[in-house]
Amino acid sequence: MPLMTDPVQTDAPPASTWNPDDLVYVDPDTNSVVGKVAFGNNDNPKSLPYVAKEAPDAKGEKRRSWRKFYPWGTFRSMKNVFKVEGKPRKKEPTKTLNEVIEVALKEPYWD
Repeated sequence: MPLMTDPVQTDAPPASTWNPDDLVYVDPDTNSVVGKVAFGNNDNPKSLPYVAKEAPDAKGEKRRSWRKFYPWGTFRSMKNVFKVEGKPRKKEPTKTLNEVIEVALKEPYWD
């Protein structure tokens, strides 16, 4: 089976221009749409290779990385899974448990 390395549209339009039923590739690192899904001769979607950063292991040697591909799906599902439209992720807690318990003992209802 030949490798599908044909380039796909890389200057993807902003998220607001995609229809909910469009099939798109998504970059999970940047939470952005890479382009529309391309189909091969047998009507199967082509795999778009993902350029992964190779990090050295503990011995300083390069690890062998498996070939990875961009995930694809409908724009509607990808915007929910990968937060494509720039929806902020949930805030990480910044207070420690000891700080929270002290405030909770003084004030039963607080933010």
